[in-house]
Formats: sequence, C-alpha cells, structure tokens
Amino acid sequence: MRARFLWLMVVVGLLGATLGATAQNTPNQDRINAMKANLNQFKNNFIKLPSNHRALLDGWTRTIQLAGAFDKLAAAAASGKTFTRKQFSDVMADAQKSAGIVGVNDPSTDLDFSSYDGVTQSETHTAMCGNQVVVGFNDSGSLLQSFFFGTGGLSFSGAAVSSDRGKTFHDIGAMNPGPDFNNLVQGDPILTCTDSGHFFYTQLFETQTATAIGISNSSDGGNTWSDPLAAVSKDFSHFLDKPWSTIDPSNPQRIYISYTDFDGSGTSAGCGAQTRTAIELVTSNDGGAHFTSPVIIDEQCGDNVAVQTSHVAVNSHGVAFIAWQRFNPTTTDVRITHLVNGLPAPSVLIDQKVFGGDAFLVDNLELGIEVESDLEGQFRNLSGLDLAIDRSGGPNDGTVYVTWDDARNKSVPDLAGFSIDFFGPNQPGVALPFTPLILTAGNYAYTDVLVSRSNDGIHFGPSIQVNSDKQPKVGGGHDHFQPALAVDSTGTAAICWYDRRNDPKNFNIERFCAESKNGNGWNNFRVPISPFAPIHRLDFGLDIFGGGAVNPAYMGDYDGLTTDFSGKTRGFIGAFQWMSSGMNPDVKAFSFQ
Repeated sequence: MRARFLWLMVVVGLLGATLGATAQNTPNQDRINAMKANLNQFKNNFIKLPSNHRALLDGWTRTIQLAGAFDKLAAAAASGKTFTRKQFSDVMADAQKSAGIVGVNDPSTDLDFSSYDGVTQSETHTAMCGNQVVVGFNDSGSLLQSFFFGTGGLSFSGAAVSSDRGKTFHDIGAMNPGPDFNNLVQGDPILTCTDSGHFFYTQLFETQTATAIGISNSSDGGNTWSDPLAAVSKDFSHFLDKPWSTIDPSNPQRIYISYTDFDGSGTSAGCGAQTRTAIELVTSNDGGAHFTSPVIIDEQCGDNVAVQTSHVAVNSHGVAFIAWQRFNPTTTDVRITHLVNGLPAPSVLIDQKVFGGDAFLVDNLELGIEVESDLEGQFRNLSGLDLAIDRSGGPNDGTVYVTWDDARNKSVPDLAGFSIDFFGPNQPGVALPFTPLILTAGNYAYTDVLVSRSNDGIHFGPSIQVNSDKQPKVGGGHDHFQPALAVDSTGTAAICWYDRRNDPKNFNIERFCAESKNGNGWNNFRVPISPFAPIHRLDFGLDIFGGGAVNPAYMGDYDGLTTDFSGKTRGFIGAFQWMSSGMNPDVKAFSFQ
C-alpha cells in the first residue's frame, strides 16, 4: 500500500513553542495579504499547465503546497503567541570529521517551531574558491524563519559557509529574499564563485508579477547576500524551473544561467497555441549586474513532450556547453550542444536514458491524475544528470563528461499497488476523507550510474557504467542515483551518488564516489557514513485536512560536486542529504582527493 499525504504547515506543537532567544517580528497584515494574493495568483496559473508538464516541475510545486496551507500559517501569526528561534552557530564537528565528513547545516534549529515535527534540508550545491566554501540547500526551516522573523519576502533557501576548506561550517540561516512582501525565493540553489570573496547564489524566484530565476551575490565570502536580482523573468503564464549556472574561467565577469521555461502562454513563436517547454540560456558579461535576453537552446511543442534538467559548463577557452534531457513519447534523450557566436550549434544525442523506479498514478482532486515516477521508498528521481569539463591544462584539457542515472540494465515485474490521496479541507461530516486509486501492474527498474566522454563535446564515446557492482541476474537489484560530477586541476574526474548496493532489500541508502584519470576506468569507494532510510514527509506535521510546504514524494533532485574554481589546489568537496533515526534530514559535506 502506498500512502500519499498532504501536509499542514503548522501543528499544535508550534503554538506552544518557547525555544531559543531571538524575538519574533510578528508579520503585519499588509505583508500577509500580499503574500497570500501572490501565492493564489501563482496557483491559479499553475493548474492550467498540462499534467505531464506539472509532473516535471520541481521547485514550484512547493509554492502550490504553501498556497494551500498559507491560511493556517497566517492564523498562527495572528494567534498572539510569541515564537522564538535560536541563533545560528557553527556546526559542531562530529565523530565522522576525521573521515572527511562534516555537518553543514545547524540541526539544533530544526525543532524550534514544533516538538512534534521538524524541518528538512535537501538538494545541495557547493562552490569553492581557495579555502572558502559555500553550500546552498533547500531549507523548509528558512520558510518559517523568514515568515515569522523577517520583514520582507519569503525564503525556502539556506546556506552555510566554511573558511577552512570545508573542515567546519557556519549556518547563516535563511537566504535574503529582499524587502518586497511579494518576493519568494524558492530554492533549487546553484553556487558559483570567482575568488574567495565573491560568490553567487542562483535559485528560483517569484515576484508579484512574474516567475523568475534570481541571482544574489556576496562580497564577503558568502556570509551576507544582496537582494535577489531577476536574471530572467516572465509573466505567470510561464514557469521558469531547474536553473543551472556557471562562470567562464577565461572571463570571470561572464556568467551563464540555463533553465527550463514551462510555457502555457499559447503565444510562442515556435509553438503557436500549443503548450511549450524550452531550455533557455541567459548571459551576463558584467558580473551579474545585467543579463541578455533568453537564447533558446531546445524547445518541444505539445503536452506529451518536454525538455528539462539543463546543466551548463565552460571550457578553458570560454566555450559554453549545455546538456539536458528531452522527453519524447517513448524515449528520453540526453543531449548536448555548445555556443557558437552566442547561438547553439546543432544538438548531439549522447544516449537515450531509461528512467528508474516505478511509475504511479497520483489522483489529486484539484490537479487531476498525474504520473509520478518514484524509487523504492516513494520519492521521485527525475533529474539525475550532470556535466563537467576538464580545464586542467593537461593532456585531457577540454574533455567533456556527462553522467546520469539509467535503468537499462535490470527491470523486474512489480505488482499493482495502492495510492491513497488525502484530499483537501472542508469536507463536512467525513472523518477520514480519501480516494483510493488502484494502480496498474508494471515494472520496477533499477538504476546504475553511467558516464560518456568526448574530446570535443560533439563526438561521444559509448556510455560506461561507473558503479563497480553489477545488477544481480536473479531476484531484485540495487538503485544508484543522482550522480554529481567534477574535474579538478590535475584532470582527475570524480562522480558521487546515492547507492543501495549493500542492502539486499534495496532500501537503505549509502553514498559512493569514484575517480578516473581518463574517463574509462572508475575507482569506486564508499563515503564513510552510516546507511539511512529514505525518510521524508516530515515537514511541519501530518494533517489529512491541510496542505504543506514540501512535495511529500520529494527528497531533492541533485547534489553538486565541486573543486577549487581557481585551479590552484586539487581535490573535491560535495554536500549531500543524510538522515538517521532521531533526527531530521540534514546536510553533510565530504572532501577527498
């Protein structure tokens, strides 16, 4: 049986919270009204998108969850209770520090708003320049922090800073959403830097009139951040999703941002009245102060096709490459292109991706029936893709690597299951309102991590399996998913991912990495953390009559891996989500050479 829950933003425990020492700024009614109007406007346009496109959207589903629960959040603010919050502090080093693993976020703040349920961090990205490291992550606690203690917009984004190359981190709390009540920074962070002082934080951004991709900058190593600037924005008939960003090493003033435009306007030049998805790219040539108009990298017309999950990287000579997924009716392409005089060259098919897990039909009374593809443990895995380029100046300089998780190697029959959809509030006279939906029998496909490499970014070799274990010939298999990729100053390539090879039941998750000097042989090693179960659906309490801030099938879609952007030092650092019994999902960082 598979239960699909909707979550309430505020539980009874929140109303009695007396933790910490930071006084609350009670949100004023004008601010609350502005937030509510903006959320409802967004929600009303979101439900007009085709169900296939809604299923591919990531961060904006959190806005829909929040819109459904905002009245309860506002009621808590008006209750007269005084809420307090601990000051963020340096994360205490744990017993795993000697193994290169340290805590990133401050877990002591996770239960400030409730003794019943806490908050979660997920979907991390890391930037390193010299000894300065900044990690960004989705943080549901930032939403409550910015609502109850802020005076401007709302934030679903957090960050932590290290000045000792990732040996210790300081959690700085919620990312600055700006002073406008209508602003909402929605996570999906991408971190970049040009030197140890200057960092950039790219993320989803919503204003009163537009969905946008926002970029914030820091000139003190990531400790404080500017108000977000819209690198690109469009009206609410568009939903801009899954941003990725990089800096040109040959010209650090040049910043590239790619993203997906889910376009329901019916007025695009390429698709006319049809719905449209497009991978687009904007560029700044002045350090993020201004950005060009969007350049279309790829677009698909119609409800049953789409593009998503673009990544952008630049080689040593300033040539930008963009990789992404193209969803066709029966296949999914992994494609790549590069820019020539600012415009995309014809795209190249690297390989066709096979999605893992099992496909479920989800019955949502407001949005209709949608398809959700989940791994065991009931969490989505749609964006396992990454791109990196060798900029070492060595013999393999310019080599382009693309990695993804792929389920071509093993699939087994999966019997029909159950989906229980707890629908919304105000169902008079019904104690437990739910609509069971019987699912059709299908297959469960187990994912491996694949990589393909090219000397020129155009001609790619065969896809190679990175994880060293093989899928069993009989019985079930093992999932390996969400690979992250980087190449350091020596030309060594590294990939890290979540891995279930050591659990015969394919449930508990570990983390593995692999290194390669040439992209052909990959030396696997286990990250020394204890295995964890895929714990999610924890945020702000369970309530079958309400909504919540986090998609209940969501554990994040990616975790970045990076190296020193300056190229002066070797080695890698990457953050990732880690869970254990007795605590909420948190962020750890792992460094290795």
